[in-house]
Amino acid sequence: MGWMGMKKRLGKGLLLYRGHAFRRSLLLILIVTTIPTLLIAVSSYYIGVSYIEREVERTHKLQLDYTVKQVSDALGHLQVGMNQWTLNPMSDKLRGIDFKDNYAFSKEFFESLTVLNNSSALIDQSFVYLENPPRLISDSQGIHKLEESGAKPYHELLAVRERLFWRMLQAPALDGLFVIHKLPVIGEPFGVIMARINEKQLLNLAGFDAGLGGTVFILNREGTLLSRDLFSPTVKEMNEALVKEISVKQEKSSSFRWSWGNELYVVSTATIPITGWELVSTVPMSEFLKPIVLVSRLIMAVGLISLLFVLLSSWYASVRLVQPLHRLLRTLITPAGPEPLLVPKDEIQYIEEQWRNLSRESHLLQSRLEGQHSSLRTGFLLQLVQGHLQLLQEQEITQRMEQYGWEPEGQQFVVMVVQLLGFHRLQGSFREDEQPLVTFAAVNIIEELTGNDNVSVMNLHDLSVGLFMMFSCEVSPAEVAERLKRMASEIGHSLHRILKMDTVIGLGQPVSAISRVPIAWEEVQQALRHRKLDVPNQIIDLNEPMSEHADSRYPFALEQDLVHSMVSGLGEESHRLLGLFFQELKAHAKRELLLQQGSLKLLGAVQGALMQSDVMQAGSLFDWGQLYAELLALKDSDEMQVWYAARIVEPLMAELMHHQNDRARDLVERTVGMIRSEYQTDISLDLCADRLGISSSGLSKLFLQVTGMYFVDYLTKTRLDQAKELLIGTELKMQEIAVKVGYQPTYFNRIFKKMEGMTPKDFREHNKL
Repeated sequence: MGWMGMKKRLGKGLLLYRGHAFRRSLLLILIVTTIPTLLIAVSSYYIGVSYIEREVERTHKLQLDYTVKQVSDALGHLQVGMNQWTLNPMSDKLRGIDFKDNYAFSKEFFESLTVLNNSSALIDQSFVYLENPPRLISDSQGIHKLEESGAKPYHELLAVRERLFWRMLQAPALDGLFVIHKLPVIGEPFGVIMARINEKQLLNLAGFDAGLGGTVFILNREGTLLSRDLFSPTVKEMNEALVKEISVKQEKSSSFRWSWGNELYVVSTATIPITGWELVSTVPMSEFLKPIVLVSRLIMAVGLISLLFVLLSSWYASVRLVQPLHRLLRTLITPAGPEPLLVPKDEIQYIEEQWRNLSRESHLLQSRLEGQHSSLRTGFLLQLVQGHLQLLQEQEITQRMEQYGWEPEGQQFVVMVVQLLGFHRLQGSFREDEQPLVTFAAVNIIEELTGNDNVSVMNLHDLSVGLFMMFSCEVSPAEVAERLKRMASEIGHSLHRILKMDTVIGLGQPVSAISRVPIAWEEVQQALRHRKLDVPNQIIDLNEPMSEHADSRYPFALEQDLVHSMVSGLGEESHRLLGLFFQELKAHAKRELLLQQGSLKLLGAVQGALMQSDVMQAGSLFDWGQLYAELLALKDSDEMQVWYAARIVEPLMAELMHHQNDRARDLVERTVGMIRSEYQTDISLDLCADRLGISSSGLSKLFLQVTGMYFVDYLTKTRLDQAKELLIGTELKMQEIAVKVGYQPTYFNRIFKKMEGMTPKDFREHNKL
């Protein structure tokens, strides 16, 4: 056997057989081959991880020590700058200085503050506090005099023992972390210079990087976290948890591991010598493992390749072990198509069950084939009567009928159509979508009444049932007509008694050629449209001459009134006129054809009126082609009236109501705009109504409906709101404000007190306090 043959056999074995024996052998081989490899891989992983974690802690501690040195140097440089500023002779002249009388000194002093601000990136802003009188000075905000209560936090700084110290301030004028130096360097202090630390720059210098996923913060001597509120709530929560962890640790260690939020972190702490603060740095262990990701992936790839090789080898060995059993199963059972041979149980038991299943399936298919024979006969008849077999010759159709069990030789053929009427009267018993159920019941009743091989019943699924009958050519036409009438009468009475529905039954003329059956069917369908509306159960026999009917009279006046009420949005009136219209139409249209023509003419009138109306675009609301098709399927005046109410009147009323609401909102919005722009003039409801082309009473109702306020109340509120702004924001006199908001002064005082409970003067005094 060559390589290609072995590969082909192996592929078939892999794809087509998965029995219990195969699974057991494959599982055993996989256990033997993969467990040693997994043990080696797991042990290597844990040994490597432990070494990496130790190295991470050591590296992180070294990095933190270097960061502490940088921070200490920067803070020391800041202290040197503060000392240099205080040693400047100019600082001694600040005692009791009057900056207004010493322009040159003031200019030099503010320039020195600017230089101090720019001397270090850690300085956010510098301030000078002078005791007598209490003043707070900065180069950006100038000189700010302090009250005794406001100067108290700064006065307490003069009592501190050190000349230079660090302090968190929460004073009224400023707060934050400050480096503070008393003035002067030697002698009784009369003030201090304070430099506010830029906490964000300090943390950046301390090595904070939000992208690493950890956190860095400084814990001062008072136990306050420096700048912790500048970051996200997650970082804040991490900082607070870490402070608690450090405070409860019994063994004070400069580096330790800490688990938080499903992540392992390396935490290192160090003290900044110059301030005594504690710098805490936290970095997730995963950040230090990034450099070895590539190596890990290579190791993983090699492991996966090795595992794949083990799987393939195990699979091939398993196939070779179960090959004899596989050949036996292949001999007995072959699945259909390329599906795999699945054996859910023991192989021998599986073979027995498959044999029994095949026997049962054979009997089941035989019974189903016999059951489908009736459906095939009905489908053929539907194709025949609907004209789908016109391309076939007479002999070909005859052969097809013989295949389905008919014997058409020497027979004449007759079609009958039964239509059920008055389904809307059964709405209490059946839903609208259950028409096929009623039709199916009618088919069963007719089959019981015409149990004969020469009568075939067809379900047309639209409350209609078709019958195809064969009579011997020896039977006379008169006898055929008599039998048809007797059968039709029995069917009509039975359906009316059982289903409580009216019927109209059309009887076709006998034809001797099968190819003429579609023509006879179409003639019966057309004849049914000439049924009399006032006859509940009737038979239309094409073997008898049809009587002429009188011309119908169409209710044009009711049509005009109905269309006008619909376009005008009069819902109740439209429903009333709709009932009168169909009552009048049914009274004068004696036959179904004339009734359908009248209902279609009304639909055309509605469509034309909506197309000409400027209220809405009718095409956007109705699918007229679908509406005409639905209306043509209706055969009863009551059903037509219900259809018009549900498909035309109700949607149209809803659309018109929505359109009227939009117009009302537009008119009120325009009115509000006029009030807001002309409230200071003698504007009135009548003036706004004239501009909008609407009656004042109509505008008043719309305004109240949309805003919930009367026009006068809204105008008064607008004027008084503007008067309040003028009373608070200007020094205008009361008379001037009254004129500006459109009131006489005396009436202004009276209406203001009535609406606000106080006079305009009291309102102004109250809001100035």
